[in-house]
Amino acid sequence: MDEYGSVRSTYKGFESEAAMKETLDKYGSKPRAIISVEGYDTCLPEEDIKSELTNHFNSCGEVFNVIVRKDLQSPNLDRRALVILLGDGAEEKALELNGTDIGGWNALVKVEPEEVEDEEAELYESSLADELYNDRRFWFGVTVRGYNTFLPADEVESALIKHFSSCGKITHVFVSTLDKKTNIYFYQQEGEAKALDLDGSVVRGFKIAVTGVATIFSNRPPPSGEFCYGYCDPAHMIEFAGVIHDKVAAFKKQRMSV
Repeated sequence: MDEYGSVRSTYKGFESEAAMKETLDKYGSKPRAIISVEGYDTCLPEEDIKSELTNHFNSCGEVFNVIVRKDLQSPNLDRRALVILLGDGAEEKALELNGTDIGGWNALVKVEPEEVEDEEAELYESSLADELYNDRRFWFGVTVRGYNTFLPADEVESALIKHFSSCGKITHVFVSTLDKKTNIYFYQQEGEAKALDLDGSVVRGFKIAVTGVATIFSNRPPPSGEFCYGYCDPAHMIEFAGVIHDKVAAFKKQRMSV
């Protein structure tokens, strides 16, 4: 079973404590510069902007990260991106690129004050949450109750995977011993529909109840500024809230050491 053991991010070094220590050892002693860049077409894909900025500024030093956030007021990207450079003289070299052409647009390059670190952490947290929110593995799912809750969590998982395997490809299983329920996610919507049909079936002598789980499709948020009774965050966002918190804490710790 594919466990969502860590939230994906551009910071690959945070996937384990050993990798994080390696990152700290590698970058901890290098001078750092935080550069803001404006002038790109905000309608372009995020990855295209990141790739262009990485290629353009890699002559200034080591490009540690490029952050391109989304505009909260439109479907486009924010007009400003942050480029974090490592190495002696990186700031001065980056400023020399002010006004230069990057794929048909002129870059407006500025140095950002160190206070931007808090914003950087917020953007990192936002990017993690956004990526997790849209993760395809959690698009379709059900909640199962009524099974033998005295069984160990791994036995519950094994029994439910076997019971629901005929419904389709299972992408993730979360056994909540506290709430005495299990969330099971499927790759296809058809799998969710078939799983709901198993409501009232029997697992190891216990009659189970199968209901829908809150996903980004079954539980859409209300329009901005409006209140909606019955809405809650998608279940997988609640499940992995602690993972995101730990990732951001590790990020802040890493930033302090650089």
